[in-house]
Amino acid sequence: MTLRVGTPRLLARHLRTGLGGSVVVASLVLVLTVVTTIVSPAVTTLLDAATRYQLDRLSPSVRDLTTSVGALPSVGYGANTTDSLPPAYEATWGEWDTALSQIRRNAAPAIRESFGEADYFTRLGEPAQYASTTYVVLDPRYASRIRLVEGRLPETTATAEQWQTAFDDLIDPQTLRPRVDGTATLPATEVVISAEAAEAEEWAIGDVREVGTEAKWPAPVPLVLVGTYDVVDAADPYWARTTAMITPSRGADPDGNPWTRIGAFASPDGLATIGTIAGGLSTPMWYPLDAETVTAEAAPGLLAELRGFTGTSQPFSTRTYPGANLSFQTGTISALETSTAQARTLVAVLAMFASGPFGVAVGVLALGCRLILERRRAALDLLAARGAAPAQLRALLALEGTLVGVVPAVLGLAAGAAIARLAFPASGAIAPLAVVAAVVLGLVPPAVVIASAGATRAGRSDAPARRSRWRGLVELLVALLAALATVLLLVRAAEPADDPGALDPLLVIAPLLLSLVACVATLRLYPLALRAILARRQRGRGFVGVLGAARAIRDPATGVAPILALVVGVSFAVASGVLLSTVQGGAVQVARASVGADLLLSATRFDAGAEASVADIEGVAAVAPVSVAYAANLKTDDRLQRVLLFFADQALLDDVQQGYPAVIPPGVSLAGGGEPVPLLFSAAAAERADAANAALRIVEASAEYAGEVAGVVPFASNDQWALADIASLPAVGEVTPVTVSMLVRLDEGADPDAVIAAVGAALGPSVQATTAARELAELADDPVVTGLRIALFAGIALSAVLAAVAVVLTLALGSSSRRRVSALLRTLGAAPRAAGGLVAWELVPQVVAALVVGCAFGAALPLLLTRVVDLTPFTGGADQPAYAVDPIVLAIALGGFLVVTAAVAVVAILITRRARIATVLRTVEDS
Repeated sequence: MTLRVGTPRLLARHLRTGLGGSVVVASLVLVLTVVTTIVSPAVTTLLDAATRYQLDRLSPSVRDLTTSVGALPSVGYGANTTDSLPPAYEATWGEWDTALSQIRRNAAPAIRESFGEADYFTRLGEPAQYASTTYVVLDPRYASRIRLVEGRLPETTATAEQWQTAFDDLIDPQTLRPRVDGTATLPATEVVISAEAAEAEEWAIGDVREVGTEAKWPAPVPLVLVGTYDVVDAADPYWARTTAMITPSRGADPDGNPWTRIGAFASPDGLATIGTIAGGLSTPMWYPLDAETVTAEAAPGLLAELRGFTGTSQPFSTRTYPGANLSFQTGTISALETSTAQARTLVAVLAMFASGPFGVAVGVLALGCRLILERRRAALDLLAARGAAPAQLRALLALEGTLVGVVPAVLGLAAGAAIARLAFPASGAIAPLAVVAAVVLGLVPPAVVIASAGATRAGRSDAPARRSRWRGLVELLVALLAALATVLLLVRAAEPADDPGALDPLLVIAPLLLSLVACVATLRLYPLALRAILARRQRGRGFVGVLGAARAIRDPATGVAPILALVVGVSFAVASGVLLSTVQGGAVQVARASVGADLLLSATRFDAGAEASVADIEGVAAVAPVSVAYAANLKTDDRLQRVLLFFADQALLDDVQQGYPAVIPPGVSLAGGGEPVPLLFSAAAAERADAANAALRIVEASAEYAGEVAGVVPFASNDQWALADIASLPAVGEVTPVTVSMLVRLDEGADPDAVIAAVGAALGPSVQATTAARELAELADDPVVTGLRIALFAGIALSAVLAAVAVVLTLALGSSSRRRVSALLRTLGAAPRAAGGLVAWELVPQVVAALVVGCAFGAALPLLLTRVVDLTPFTGGADQPAYAVDPIVLAIALGGFLVVTAAVAVVAILITRRARIATVLRTVEDS
C-alpha cells in the first residue's frame, strides 16, 4: 500500500522546513509595522502636549482674549444673552452681555471652539499710589462664585432716581466738585467681603465704612457690610483678575507707612446707582481659553485667526455706546507661535533622522529574503529537476513571501492601531503614511523572493563576483542625486517658504541619499585596506588571518544591506549625540544670557531701598540694578519711534556679569554723562531706526550709536530697547525710570536657593527670582525637548537592532561556505578557535569601516541640519545654537549602539563554533 501525501500537506511540510529565515523576516515585518504605526500617534500626542504646555505656562489673564475699558457697562435688556447670565440681571446687564456674545458669534470657528463665552466685571474706585481703600465690584455672576459664611447677599438700598437726586445735591454738575451748601448724603451701599478680609480688617457685619476722594470718588460713599464669604473655587482664574477679593493687598509707602486694600461685591443692580457716580473705574472683559481644545494640528489655523481677530477692532455697539469698537489682545498668539515652531522643527528633525533607518529596514528585509532563498534553494532545484514550471516555483515563493510579509504587516498594522488607541487615545485615526509604510514593508518580501525566483542554481558563495559595468554608473548616479538633493535643500532653506508648516520632502530624501553615498564609499574603500592587510599577513605566520582576509575580500555575501545598516547605525548614533550636545549647549548659553548673572531679580517696580536690602543679604557679593523709562521717544532723522530706555551702571554690570555672556559687548563704552548720550541698541531696534547711520535724539538729548546686541538680554521683555549708562540720566531729560531688574553676583559657595528665600522675605512675594539652572530645568520640562531626547535614543536602539539583525543575517548567508571551510580546517588539525577567527574576519572589517565612515558622516550630518532646520525652539533663544560635541552624550549614544552590535556578534560567534564536523562535511556533496 502506497501512502499518498496531498499537496496541502506537502506545502505545509515545505514551509515548516528551515523556518529560521522566514521567522526572522516575519518578525521584522511585524515589529517594523507596529513601530511605524504608533510613531504618528505618539508624535501627535507629544505635539499636543507641547502645545498645551506652552499655553499652560501663561497665566489665564495673559492667554485669554482680553480687553478693558474705562467705562461703565451700558444698562439695558438684551435678547441674546449667554446662558450663564442670571435672569434677574438680564434687564440691567443684558445689552452688554449680548454685545459681547455677538462678537464671539461673529468670530472664526477656530476661535469659537477654543474660547468660551465672555466674562466681565466692573471695578469702582481707583486709589492713589499708596492709599488704602475698598474696591467696589459689580459682577452679575458673583453669587455663583462665592459661598456665604455669614450674613446675606447685598441688595440695592435706593432707586436710581434717589441716587441721582442725592448726587446732584452734593456735586456741582458743571465742575464735578462738591457743593459748598450741599446737605444730602449718598445712600449706603450694601457689600459683602471675604471672611479673611473681614477678620483681618476687623469689619463686623452692620458696620459702615466710607470710601472717598482717595479712590477718585467725587464724594464720600458709605459701605455697609451685610455678609462675608468664601470662594467656591480658589483655583478659578477669575480670582487672579480681581484685586484683593480674597486676601487683602498690603504695602507701604517709601516712608514705611502701611496701606491696605480689599475688594467688596455690591449688588449687580448697582450698575444704575453707585456705578453712575464712580470717578475711577475699569471694566475688564475676556473670553476664557480652553487649552484642552487646542491641538498641534489646529494650532496654525487658530494662530492665523487670532492674528486677524486681534489685528482689527471688533464692532461693539450698544445704545449707550453706538458705533463703538473693542480691541482685544492675547498671549496665546506668542505661545502658539512657539509651539508651531517647535512642532515644525521636531517633525523636520525626526523626518531627517528617520529616513536612513527606514531605508536600512527595507535593506535588512531584502537580506532576510535572500536568506529564505538560500534555505529554499535545494528544494527549488529539486522541484525544477522534477518538472516544476517556473510559474509554479514563483507561486510557491509568492505564498511564502505573503505569509512572511503581507500577513505580518496586516497583523502589525492592527496591533499598532490597538496599541495606539490604548496608549494615545486622543491621537485620532492612524496616519495614511503609516498605512503606506505597512504596505511597503508587507510587499518587500514577496517582491524580492519572486524577483529572485529564477536564480535557483547555487554557485560558490565564496567565489569572486564578476565586475559589473553597471555598478560604477549606479554609484555615480547616487552621488549626483545626493549632491543635487543637498544643494536644493540648502537653497530652499535660504528662501522663505510658501507654506512654513509644510514638510520639505528633501529633508527625507537628502539624508537617505547621503547615507547611500557613505555606504558606497565604505564598499569602495574598505577592500583596499583589506588587501593591504592580506599582503602583510601573507608575509607573516599563521593562516587564519590570511584565509579570513582573503574570504572577506572575495565573499560576495558582504553587500550593500549590512554595510548600509552599520554605517547608518553608527552615523545615527553619532549625529544624535552631536545634535543633543548642540541643543543642550545652545540651551545653556541662552539660559546664562537670559539670566546674565548668578541671580536675576525681576519685579514690576522695586521700591527705594530694595537694592540696599538685597546687598545686605548673606551670600550676595554685588548688585547691579537696571531701571527703565517706558515708551521713551527715539528720534532718528525725521522719524519718531518709542523704545524701552534702560539705565544701568556699566561698571556694576560688568562686575556682576563675570563668567556670563556680557550685555555690553567688549570694547563698547556707555560712559559719558553729557551729550551725545551713548546708546547700546537691540539688533531689532537698531535695524528699525537705522541707528548706525542716522542722527539720533533720545527724549530731549542728542545721542550716538555705541553698538548693538543680538539675542536675549536679562532685563528686556521685547526687542525694541536701548541701554544707557545711569550717569547719562540727567542729560536725557524728563524721564523717571523705575527699577525693574537686579543682576546679582553671589559669593563663592553661596547657596542660590537660600539667597532667593532671603530675597523673598526681604522684598515680598511679588519679586521673581531665577537662576540659569532654574531656566534650564524649566526648559527640560518642555515635552518637545523630552520627546526629542526619547525619539533620538529610541532611534539609536532601533538602528542598533537593525544593524545587529543585518550582522546575523550576513553570518547566516555565509554560514554554508564558512562551515565547510571550518570543518575542513578541523580535519587538517586546526584549533576550534579558528572558526571563530573566520567569523571575526567577516565582521570586524565591516564594523571598523562602518565605524570610521559612520562617525565622519554622523559628525557632518548635524552641520547640514543646522543649516536647514531652525533649532531655536529647542533652546529658547533667537540665534541658531553653535555646533557642539559633549563627550559624555556622544559616548552614551555611540557606546550603546556598539554594545548591542558587539553582543549579537559574540553570540553569533559562539553559535558558529558549535557546528559538527560530520554534519558540515556531508553538505559538501550538495555543492
